[in-house]
Amino acid sequence: MSLLTICQGLAKNVGAAIPDVVVSSPARDWAEAIAQSEYAAEELARRVDWGGLTVSVTLTGDGTNKEHDLGAGFSRLVKGIAVKGSGGVARPLTRAEWASLTPTEGIPRYFLLEGQTLTLWPYLAVGETVTAITQSKNWCSAGGAAWVADDDTALINEALLLKGLIVRWRRQKGMDYADYEAEFEAALRDFASFDDRSRI
Repeated sequence: MSLLTICQGLAKNVGAAIPDVVVSSPARDWAEAIAQSEYAAEELARRVDWGGLTVSVTLTGDGTNKEHDLGAGFSRLVKGIAVKGSGGVARPLTRAEWASLTPTEGIPRYFLLEGQTLTLWPYLAVGETVTAITQSKNWCSAGGAAWVADDDTALINEALLLKGLIVRWRRQKGMDYADYEAEFEAALRDFASFDDRSRI
């Protein structure tokens, strides 16, 4: 599926004329459909740790107590083992716990996550690395969190994205949406149970 086929699926569901183009369409309905589908995709990316949005980030030490930037697309660390290096798994600390530590170089045992930066304790020596497993908020094949072209695809389940779009569209237009929302939530639970790479 692409943005165009998702919007064509919406049209079939709500009785609208099936579009040939979406991004370049002058029709307000398709500008609204693009916006509503982006909201639906952002919600899906926020609610589940999708396999397609999992990113492994290598953090390299320079011998200083630096804050490592996890990148503009960073949303959150994955659940469970998220930061690991040669010494094993590093564990998260609260800001209060972190404040009690004196910076020192060594094998990281703890980390502090603030916004999109991660600080390690002990901090890394020059050339030493750890791996952070993260979830990206960039759900679109174009590399961001927004559609760019009709043939863009989503990195999350597009059938589920269509269901989310239908709910949002019907709600915005004052149409009945309760059954559609229940179907969306049930499908979300099903897909999340096997796509988030969690233990079954």
